[in-house]
Amino acid sequence: MISVIRSGLDASLKHIGVVSNNIANARTTGFKKSSATFQDIYAQKTTLLNPGKIGQGSRVEHVRPSQTQGPLMQTGQTLDVAIEGQGMFVVKAPNNTAEDAQSYTRDGSFSLDKDGFIVTTDGQRVLSEKSQFMQVPFTRLVGGRELRLEDVKIDEFGNVSAQMGRTDIVEVGRIGLALFSDVNELTPIGGNFFKANQASGPAQVEGAFQGVYGKILSGTLEMANLNMTNELSVLIQAQQAFSGSSRMLQAETDMTKRFTNR
Repeated sequence: MISVIRSGLDASLKHIGVVSNNIANARTTGFKKSSATFQDIYAQKTTLLNPGKIGQGSRVEHVRPSQTQGPLMQTGQTLDVAIEGQGMFVVKAPNNTAEDAQSYTRDGSFSLDKDGFIVTTDGQRVLSEKSQFMQVPFTRLVGGRELRLEDVKIDEFGNVSAQMGRTDIVEVGRIGLALFSDVNELTPIGGNFFKANQASGPAQVEGAFQGVYGKILSGTLEMANLNMTNELSVLIQAQQAFSGSSRMLQAETDMTKRFTNR
């Protein structure tokens, strides 16, 4: 009996952790909420008169992110971009040469680093549809004159262009978007970043507007895809389940002590 109660405690505690993480990231750009699914645990009976299974409690079977579209918020900042569709941005740390170095996100709050590379808020570089880093020039020599960067534009196809001086335009590249056979199976690696795995399938990278990859909305960010009221309600239910299991465990422990002390 105690093992059954403890399994319920463990499951409730993990559930609380999942929901608490959702709530903590309610204001994280591009964050995707996760939900826990539960599985009953059974042990096989060994008696001849009553074969079958005995309930042994429950456990968290899987924590699964939901990749549904979050609400869009206009910012007016050129390098703030959102995806209207199913694609994900592909990013990579500049010095990471590992085979699985790429990660994926819906957070399009980009900026330029000191070298002109388009980067995420944590410094990872955004990759083009050709899996190349995207670098915006700060200066450009034209006819013996040095032109300085005036503006960066990103169109709905993900094409990035730099305006040098008043009239000169430099095409930087096209932002890559990734699709997966099952995007909801991606592995969360913290905040709003994910890794591919066997269940999700490998990334298929294309440019925006290729089928369901989606289009790019410049001057816009996608917010977290959760409802705070709903999450708080689920958290209260999980805490109540944990509290109930705790009381049951204490009662069972007290009863065991009384019988063993006789």
